[in-house]
Amino acid sequence: METKKLNGIFDVAVNEEIINGKKIFISHCLNLGIASQGYSYEESLENIKDAIKLYLEECPEKLTKKQEELLPPMATRLFL
Repeated sequence: METKKLNGIFDVAVNEEIINGKKIFISHCLNLGIASQGYSYEESLENIKDAIKLYLEECPEKLTKKQEELLPPMATRLFL
């Protein structure tokens, strides 16, 4: 089976959270609406890369070059 190389730009936000008493990092791919996690920042990024690749293998039409034309996401922390 031939493996197609996927190239693209994806915006990923990583949040540190405590779930069931354990610190984890949750990565969210803002462009595709998918998420993954890891016990370290680096593991979380590796896992979201794998998740993006798997997602695009099933939905290759979601890969677009138009992302390069957009501004990067802007984030802030709101206190209410």
